[in-house]
Amino acid sequence: MRVWERTQRTTCEHGQILIVTAASLIVLVGIAALVVDLGFSWMLHRQEQNAADPGAIAAARWLKDPLTGQPAWDQANANLDACFYAQQNGFFSGDTDCSAAILSKDLRVSAPPISGPYISRPGYVQVIITARHPAFFGRIFGNSQATIVSEAVAANTAGNSNSSSLVALQDVCSGGAAGNVNGGGTVRIFPTSPSIQGGYVHVNSPCGNSNDDICNNGSGTAALAISGTLKTPFAYVKGSCTVPGGPGFVCDPPNPSGCLDEGAPTLGDPLFGLPEPQLSSFPNGVCPSGTSSLPTDTKGCDLPPNGSAADVKCPKTAGINVCHLTPGVYYGGWQVGSKVNLELDPGMYILAGGGISLAGTSSSIEAVSSPSGIEARIMIFSTDGPGCPTIAAQCQGVVKFSASQAFQAKALNTATCGLVSPQACPWKGILLWQDGTVRSPGSAVQVGGQASTILSGTIYAPKSDVDIAGGSSTTGCGAGLSASCLSIQVISWTWKITGGALVEVPYDPAELYQLDQRGLVH
Repeated sequence: MRVWERTQRTTCEHGQILIVTAASLIVLVGIAALVVDLGFSWMLHRQEQNAADPGAIAAARWLKDPLTGQPAWDQANANLDACFYAQQNGFFSGDTDCSAAILSKDLRVSAPPISGPYISRPGYVQVIITARHPAFFGRIFGNSQATIVSEAVAANTAGNSNSSSLVALQDVCSGGAAGNVNGGGTVRIFPTSPSIQGGYVHVNSPCGNSNDDICNNGSGTAALAISGTLKTPFAYVKGSCTVPGGPGFVCDPPNPSGCLDEGAPTLGDPLFGLPEPQLSSFPNGVCPSGTSSLPTDTKGCDLPPNGSAADVKCPKTAGINVCHLTPGVYYGGWQVGSKVNLELDPGMYILAGGGISLAGTSSSIEAVSSPSGIEARIMIFSTDGPGCPTIAAQCQGVVKFSASQAFQAKALNTATCGLVSPQACPWKGILLWQDGTVRSPGSAVQVGGQASTILSGTIYAPKSDVDIAGGSSTTGCGAGLSASCLSIQVISWTWKITGGALVEVPYDPAELYQLDQRGLVH
């Protein structure tokens, strides 16, 4: 009896081993097939990339006329150059000029790019190569081949500051209009010279569904909403444009064909990939109390400080505390007290957390200028400090840089950065940068002056809302205490310009950040 039981048990165990072994073999064969598929895909992708990279670089030379150096896209020659490198790497053999591949879209050469972070950006070319290989593992699921797509982007730009003055990058419909002219006044955007092409508006939001290229009098959600008047050479809007309360969209200069494109393509971030200033490259800032701002600080500078030091660093003049600040890194930012004039020496100001905030309900920035009373030549970079998130004060904060009276600031130019802050020269032309790569991006930016606003430079806040305030009785770029002249470019998640009077926005590339790129960028 015992012998029989032992024999039966052994036979059963042999049967179980056969079943497990068979199942394991199936799994192993599947894994092997999957590895083979992935290996073929990886090799094909590398082969495609080896063709797309030099193809994009070669095609980029046709972004400009080779004789004049002026922008002039030559699609035919760009196709031939991209085709040459594709065939050098084993693609489209027998297709003499890749015409069949171009027709089937297996080879695409596009300027500006049609996808990715550089979408719709002038001065860039994209090469996309599509190829296929037999699938082993995929056959089990009915897919006999795998399709691999690789792309590369190259640039050929010199001093390209982008042609738009106001860019709203928000590419979803959320929270109302992404571009907003509010307050009943007039915002006029215009190139400073007839030879300059630019001063455009671009809104990526898809809100609204109109495609009539007319800014209608209406209500409801829209991508661009104008409560007042917007004058511009041209506006590109992904969604729709509305003017609640009456007509307020004007082509300036007049254009019988119109100057609004609803259903426009999405614009990629013009400054995507721009290297950030490193805190270690700049000195520590000095607070009005006379103490240096340190990476261990759990709060920022008080403006003005408490105690007798205020008499030295923020003396009162006619009831106003005049605070003089020098460039450097300010850990925890600035907390502004009651009635403060900020006098800023030229250079780079890095707010390592905290931003610029008001200490209480009675606090205010009365004015912003240089110590000599004219425009301050500065750059403000607002980011996280090294202590974030452990030190809450060193996490990026709102930049509330709005003055009750005059606000006068311009970006660093070649002269000022070269003389006083050479390490800031790579970012000359940027007035304010609200870093979009911080731990919790999205802190708002508020800039402007109620009596007079004189600004120039690029305001870059790719993940933040930017609100620029004009006064209720400003006179555009006219001289005097009521001027409202914004020679700026705003590249932000959303933007709003408010004011009850005239706000002029002259488009002058010389005053903006100019991106100089050549060769492979993506």
